[in-house]
Amino acid sequence: MGSDDDGIAYFHFENVSFLLQDYCVEALAENFMMHILVEDVDAWWGQVLNSGVVEKYGVRITPIELQVWQMRDFCLFDPSGVLWRIGQNLE
Repeated sequence: MGSDDDGIAYFHFENVSFLLQDYCVEALAENFMMHILVEDVDAWWGQVLNSGVVEKYGVRITPIELQVWQMRDFCLFDPSGVLWRIGQNLE
């Protein structure tokens, strides 16, 4: 985590960054998914677990799974319910 101030948390890992904001429109959050394509899904999964966001922000994280569309990925559900799918192509 790069910073956490005034309801906005800034996260970065290698060449990717994203923000989580303490703002929720339930109708949007319940129907929204972000997809991040990464080179090393194992490193990302470990980074998310080691970052403390699960405990601090109450996010949920799934185990890494092999998908039929030739990707290994995991899901992170942020506090507002947005689904973040973080995956690595196998081809």
